[in-house]
Amino acid sequence: MADHLPPLAPREVRTRVAMPVQPPVLKPSLIPYDVMQEVERQTRPTADQEPSTSPLEMPDDLPIFTEIDADPEVAIFALSQVRLFKDLPVESIEALAQGAKQLEIPDGEFLFLEGDEARSFYVVVEGTIELLRQKDGREVALRHANRGESLGLFGLFSAQLRAASSRAIGDCVLIEVSGERLQELLDSDDVLHERVLQMHRERLLESFMASRLFNDIDSIARARLIGRFRNRTLQANEQLMAPGEVTNLVAVVTHGSLVLEERARPGEQPRSFEVTPGQFLAVTAAMTGVPGRLRVLSPEFATLAVLSHKDLNELLHDYPALRTLPQRLPAFARALDKTVFCGAVGVPGL
Repeated sequence: MADHLPPLAPREVRTRVAMPVQPPVLKPSLIPYDVMQEVERQTRPTADQEPSTSPLEMPDDLPIFTEIDADPEVAIFALSQVRLFKDLPVESIEALAQGAKQLEIPDGEFLFLEGDEARSFYVVVEGTIELLRQKDGREVALRHANRGESLGLFGLFSAQLRAASSRAIGDCVLIEVSGERLQELLDSDDVLHERVLQMHRERLLESFMASRLFNDIDSIARARLIGRFRNRTLQANEQLMAPGEVTNLVAVVTHGSLVLEERARPGEQPRSFEVTPGQFLAVTAAMTGVPGRLRVLSPEFATLAVLSHKDLNELLHDYPALRTLPQRLPAFARALDKTVFCGAVGVPGL
């Protein structure tokens, strides 16, 4: 295949915990949950800090949800309603539904908790699932997943823990598809592979644009920025930028990696840096008028989402707030050179 997705993590059994007291259901927030996740990540206590809430003791007689083999027709229909899988060949949907489980979740029960490993994705068949987080001792509703919507898919590729908890509002029925099954099909089904790959890129860019680096950019401008990124493939040892080049560039690594090499100064060893999947590279040489000293290349096959010099310059004209990037980047990214920065995109884990 011409492109690749990061490998899925191996499946393992999760521990599911129920709430002993049913809290009031909050209305979904108007703030995108990717934005809320990034804000929470920035403010999350470190390991040596006291947690904001103490663990709850769980009674032994709490209800738990049931898990059975899904009816193939129900699983196929549910998967075909998901926007990501619509218009896929019938054979692809049928293959994805093989081995699926049906989960019946009582009102108030949790599907997964913040910190659980991402091992499956889900489709809502009946009811509503609320995604929420604990912040400063209170619940923050991120969004609701209703009938025909999926959740948990991106976390399979981000290789992260769940970034939020999910709770049933009313009795719910879901279809669960394991990560192993999805990986098998991605390795053999080109159409499904390309569809999921595009979702993966879009979510990375959405998370990047939701970061605090772009706080001064309104939502319309962020959407337009995302639309100007272009997919680019680099072969082994292909160069993205040469030393002395005066350019503006923003690139998000979706597969493979980039290596940044600096020419050795007299009496010093040359320095090199690596930009890995889920990280971004920003070059502001043209904005500051200082040529970059680094050579940027891919050591092996790599894929990027790139905002080119031409596209970025056009956006600078329409959105003057972008002109402050050279001043803002040092606060949110590592400076590899005077005009070259690297940082984490902020991958959503749901």
